[in-house]
Amino acid sequence: MPSMSGSVEASSLVGTNKASPRAWYMLLLLSLIYIIGTVDRVVLSVIVEPLKGEFSLSDAQLGFLTGFAYSIPYALAVLPSGWLIDRVNRCVLLSIAASLWSVLTMTGALAQSYLFLVIARMGVGAAEAPASPGSLSLISDSFPKQRRATAISLYYAGTASGQIVTFLLGGILLLYFDWRALFLIAGAPGLILAALLFFTCGEPERGRFDEGAASEPVSYREAVSKAWRLRSLRHAIIGNMMSTGVSYVIVVWTVSFLVRIHGLTVEYAAITVGFVVGILMLVGSLAAGLVTDWFAKGNAARTPLVPALGCIMGAGVGVIMVLLPTLDAALLALGAFAFLMGINTGPGYASVVAMTGANMRGAILAIAKVASILIGNGGLVWLTGAMSDWIGGDQSIRWALLITILFLVWASLHFFLAARAKRLEDGFEKPETS
Repeated sequence: MPSMSGSVEASSLVGTNKASPRAWYMLLLLSLIYIIGTVDRVVLSVIVEPLKGEFSLSDAQLGFLTGFAYSIPYALAVLPSGWLIDRVNRCVLLSIAASLWSVLTMTGALAQSYLFLVIARMGVGAAEAPASPGSLSLISDSFPKQRRATAISLYYAGTASGQIVTFLLGGILLLYFDWRALFLIAGAPGLILAALLFFTCGEPERGRFDEGAASEPVSYREAVSKAWRLRSLRHAIIGNMMSTGVSYVIVVWTVSFLVRIHGLTVEYAAITVGFVVGILMLVGSLAAGLVTDWFAKGNAARTPLVPALGCIMGAGVGVIMVLLPTLDAALLALGAFAFLMGINTGPGYASVVAMTGANMRGAILAIAKVASILIGNGGLVWLTGAMSDWIGGDQSIRWALLITILFLVWASLHFFLAARAKRLEDGFEKPETS
């Protein structure tokens, strides 16, 4: 059984481009946990319309439940989680967290009021806080720089895989059971995976693939200072925040979009989203890591160019998707949009990792996740619902989604600026002088 402070001794592997079988096993297990975490996080998206009817909720209330109710507790918990990630056994920490959020997800089946659901989602958000930054920290110490974008993209393929499981299985289950059964089924597998991580994975040596990796973790004050001082890192964090936020908005509101605009039932809208969004986002995620590693070759200044291009293309395709009048055409565009969102996520986080030292990855990734979850996911999901209420009418969700998708243009700009700033910081280019 792993201890909370021990680490497996390993010789320095700086310069190698190979990962061990144990690294791939850990990546598989972390990805499965992330898939289940995604299921637990987005299960509400399948039942937005049933909840709206049962508890007489507005779109703004639904936006709060699927956004801020999760993201605010997450943001409060992720900073102390990042401090722990840089100091304790990460496998043990993630095992405990996965067990907690799985149990809390299952309690949603007991909800008799909107307030109960909000409290349950707050618990899930707080418990999931160590998951992504802790996993990325483990992956960074298990894979060499030349393979990290691939490993991180495979990990974030869990987002799409989780959506496939959630929407396909959720839609099928809703044909036979009420919405409460989804919470019970979503939460149970996480307990098994948490036990496997606890008992079968060891803690890798920190910074084993990084040149000059410092042995002592830095304080949050130092990490925040670096995130603000380095323009490349700052732009990468903001770009990632916006792109992941828009992606999450699509996950939350697409079932409602298909029900309200194109007349599908909730069950078949959920199954459609599972096939179209989940599968094509998965394909995009799997392709993104290989393309990014081939294109960047470990160069941190080139990594952000992949999500920069993906975001600007996604903005154009997404606007077309919400404006198309027929279901078949909208689904084709939705598939292309999902593919591009899959391309953005892994390389977006890989850009942040590439610009961060091993001794502060937990802290920097926690800061990035605060921005992504609180402002990107929570803020944009709520804003989309609030705009829909404000616009009003049976087409309101269409126009709210269109406005939100345009945030991808902002994200693309920041990724381009991150690449430019990194080249300047590394001395490859000289700033222009008047």
